[in-house]
Amino acid sequence: MVRAGAGTDTIDVKYCAKQGIYVANCPGKNANAVSELTIGMMLSIDRRMAEGNQMLHDGKWNKGMFAKCLGVKGRTIGLIGFGAIGQLVCKTARALEMKVLVHTRTEQAGLDEQLGFEYRSLDDLLAQSDIVSLHVPGTPETNKMVNKSFLSKMKPDGVLLNTSRGNVVVDEDLIAHLDASPAFWYGTDVFNGEPTTATADWSSPVSKHPRCYGTHHCGASTAQAENAIGAEALRVIMKFVKTGEIDLANTVNRAKQDSTLKKMCIRHKDKVGVLAKVFEVLASHEMNIQELQNIVFAEREACVANLMVSCKEGTNIAEVAVQVKASCKDVLDVTY
Repeated sequence: MVRAGAGTDTIDVKYCAKQGIYVANCPGKNANAVSELTIGMMLSIDRRMAEGNQMLHDGKWNKGMFAKCLGVKGRTIGLIGFGAIGQLVCKTARALEMKVLVHTRTEQAGLDEQLGFEYRSLDDLLAQSDIVSLHVPGTPETNKMVNKSFLSKMKPDGVLLNTSRGNVVVDEDLIAHLDASPAFWYGTDVFNGEPTTATADWSSPVSKHPRCYGTHHCGASTAQAENAIGAEALRVIMKFVKTGEIDLANTVNRAKQDSTLKKMCIRHKDKVGVLAKVFEVLASHEMNIQELQNIVFAEREACVANLMVSCKEGTNIAEVAVQVKASCKDVLDVTY
């Protein structure tokens, strides 16, 4: 199963894993599109573009109202989540001469110096940022993260941007905060309960709030992004069709590396039944093969089977290796 995008929250990934079904995504291919919308939303809120456009359509002119906009140069933007999208937002914000703060679960040493940002705790980021932008996946950990406590730690005249998922926000808490903080703004591309169809008659208390700048969950929907995602989805599918493999970067439900697994390399002749006898020996010691790669050499006379196995405590790997080699004359060597 291939998700034409990065997020897999609409797929029962755990069920697929139990059934041995690959789930692959296309990470990073829509990152430019979403980052562009994030920056565009920030600038639109700062310069009040939507109101200005609507006033012109209504036949009204009010230059003085828009001359009071602050501008973004020298202001601080805090990024929560720092994957491909967050990093692109960071680069553009730095080009606009903004200060960038980042809060992420996976800090990468040296990346802050390379991109020109500062790692901060969540509370510090919320307190120091003029604009806070959310770039987190839709997970149980991020569900309802933007609540009364979160919002109370932001500046009263702050701006919150959300181009991630609607369910990271508690709508009731956000509405209460907007009502109580007349200088606070919310820009979002995603909503709780948004339509699942391309068109619909729909509204919500958040979407109708006068200080909500909203778009129609179209952050990733540019022609460039759709072409890039389509090409990547096709690449993933064709590789699987041709080789039965999916790149690790695209596989979301493969087990992570387990440091408790033992590695065994078995050099053997390319003959029928060799590995079957090897597996019998391993099974007799209650050793379970977790991963297997069998490399066949030129002329198809010899192979090397690389195994990652789990075993019960106290298993003597050296003794098992001796038994594996003795199990069949076509086993040439065993290392571990």
